[in-house]
Amino acid sequence: MGSDDTLVRVSDAEILHLLPMAAAAVALDDGRADGFLARLGGFDERDQAQVDRVLQDFLRKLIRSAWERGWTPADVIQHSRRRLEPGIEPLLFAVIRSEHKPYRESTIDPRWQEQLTDFGIERPFAELQLTDWAADQRLGRYLTLHTALALAGFLQTLPGLARLFPLPGTTVPARTASVVPGSSGKILARIRGLLAKAEATEFPDEAEALSEKAQELMAKFSLDQALVDADPSLDLADDSGARRIWVETPYVSAKAQLVGAVASANGCRTVSMEQLAVVTIVGAELDLQLTELLSTSLLVQANRAMLAAGQHIGHRGESRTRSFRQSFLMAYAQRIGERLQATTDATRAAVPEADADRLLPVLSRREEQVEALFTKLFPETVTRRTRITNGAGWNAGLTAADLAQLETRRQVPG
Repeated sequence: MGSDDTLVRVSDAEILHLLPMAAAAVALDDGRADGFLARLGGFDERDQAQVDRVLQDFLRKLIRSAWERGWTPADVIQHSRRRLEPGIEPLLFAVIRSEHKPYRESTIDPRWQEQLTDFGIERPFAELQLTDWAADQRLGRYLTLHTALALAGFLQTLPGLARLFPLPGTTVPARTASVVPGSSGKILARIRGLLAKAEATEFPDEAEALSEKAQELMAKFSLDQALVDADPSLDLADDSGARRIWVETPYVSAKAQLVGAVASANGCRTVSMEQLAVVTIVGAELDLQLTELLSTSLLVQANRAMLAAGQHIGHRGESRTRSFRQSFLMAYAQRIGERLQATTDATRAAVPEADADRLLPVLSRREEQVEALFTKLFPETVTRRTRITNGAGWNAGLTAADLAQLETRRQVPG
C-alpha cells in the first residue's frame, strides 16, 4: 500500500490558539520558542495564505487592544524602541497603518493624527499583506514569522495607561477640533527651529542669541494669547489635556523631576511611571507644548553637561559614577525649577495692573480645569522622595543648571 501524503487542513482557531503562546515565548526568549515556531511553520507549509490571514488579524487586534488600554501611536513606538530590535519597527508601522484603514478621518482626534504624521504614518493607510511586506523587507519566511511573533509578544505585555485621547473610530469632541489656537503652529515651528540650532551649535554666543530670540517669540505669544482669553465677551473653553514624554534610561526618576520642574513653572502637573520611563504632563494645551519644548531641550543640555563631568571614582577606587550622575541630575532639576519659577513670579509682577486684573480669572479658571483633569486621569498618586547620595554630583548639577539656557521661559503663568 502506498503512503497517504494528504495534508490535513487546520482551522483558523487552531492557529489562533497557538499564536499568543508562541508570541509570549519569543518575546521572553523562552526555550519553548523554537518548538512553537516549528508548529507554526508546519501550519505555514500547509497553507501560507491562511497563516498570513490569521497572523495579520491577530496583530491588528493586539494594536487595537493597546489603544483601548490607553496607549497612543507615539507611546507604542517610543516604548518599542526601548524594548525591541530595530528591524521590528517597520512591521509595527505596517500594522498601525492597517489597523487605521477603516477609520474615517473625521473620527481620528487631531492630536492622535498629529502623532501618526510625526512618524510618517499618513493616508492612504494600506492593508497589511505579510508576504508582500516580507518581500519588501527581504526577509525569509522563518524571520518573518519570528518578527511577527516578537511584535505580538511585545504588544501583549503592554500595561494599562491613562487614556489621553478619544479612540480612533469614535466621535471626536468638538473642543478638540483645533489642537492649538490660531497662528501658534507657525510660531512654535519657528521656536523649534531656533531651539534645534541652539542645541546644535558649538558656539555659546550663537546659542545664547538663538535662545533669546526663541524666548522673545514665546513671551510675546504667551502674553497676547492670555489677554485674548481674558476678553469678557468670550467663553473660556476647557482646553486642558495631557501628553507623555518618554525619557531615556538610566536615571529616570531624576529626569522625571526635571520634566516636573518645567511643568510646574508652566502651570502643568506631572505623573511619572519609572518602570516604563514615561512622564505624563497635564495642563492647558499651549502650556503642554511649552513644557514639552523646554523639557526636551533641557534634558539634552543636562545630559551633555552630565557626560562632560566625566567618570567619578571613590577614595577606595570604587566607581561613584552612577551616584554622581543621579545626584547631578536631581540638583539640576531643582535649580532649573527655581530659575523658572523666579522668572514666572517676576513676569507676573511686571504685568500692568489693568491687565493683571483681567488675567487673574483666566489663570484661576485654567488651574481649576487642569486640576479636574488630573484628578480624573490619576485619582490615586503617591509622592516619592529620592535620597541624595553624592555631594559632588549635587554641587556639579547646581552649577550646570545655573549655566543652562532657558530657551522658552514662560512670560505669563498658565
